[in-house]
Order: sequence, then C-alpha cells, then structure tokens
Amino acid sequence: MKDMREPEKTIAVLDGSEVRTLTKSEQRKKNRLENRGQKKDSRPRAEEEGNVFVRAYNFFVEAKEELGRVIWPTRKETIDSTWRLLVLVIIAGIFLGLVDGILTRLLSLIV
Repeated sequence: MKDMREPEKTIAVLDGSEVRTLTKSEQRKKNRLENRGQKKDSRPRAEEEGNVFVRAYNFFVEAKEELGRVIWPTRKETIDSTWRLLVLVIIAGIFLGLVDGILTRLLSLIV
C-alpha cells in the first residue's frame, strides 16, 4: 500500500558560500532555537507595580533566564584553571613572604 502522506517540503538556506536545504522539522527546530530568548514577557513590571514582591519575583526569573544562557566550562577546563590558580597563589605567597622578611630585617636594622 502506498504512503499517502504529503512529503515534507524543503527550504533553501544559505550558510556562507554553500546552499543546503532544511526539512520543515529542521526549520522548526532552528526557529525554536533562534526564538528561545525572545519570548513575550507577560510578567508584571516592578516599575509599574512598585511592589517589593513583584520586583523580587522578576529578579529571580531573570536570574534563572541568565543562568540558562551561561556556557559552563568543561571538567577538564575547570581542573586546568584550578591548578593554574593554585600555582599562582603559591608563587604570590612566596614572593610576599620574601618581601615581608626583607622589610622586617631592614626595619630591625633601622630601629
């Protein structure tokens, strides 16, 4: 038996110098990703209301939205950054310890 469903139509998309086509489902997915951060804001505005609870609610909602946009580092990047920071702290500690010791001896000679 023949499939009577209408085939998905394709849409041409220009990516730099190449032309490729997207199916309707790919186009819908692309549109959803593009419109992700452009939702209409139906929350009451704190400036209009002046209510401390409305302002607090808006703050937490906007903070959650911002955290959704954050690109978090990978585990490897985090470990690498931590080691670099520890080495820098040790070097700074040694330097400050040496400077403190030198200045203490100089001060004891003067006084």
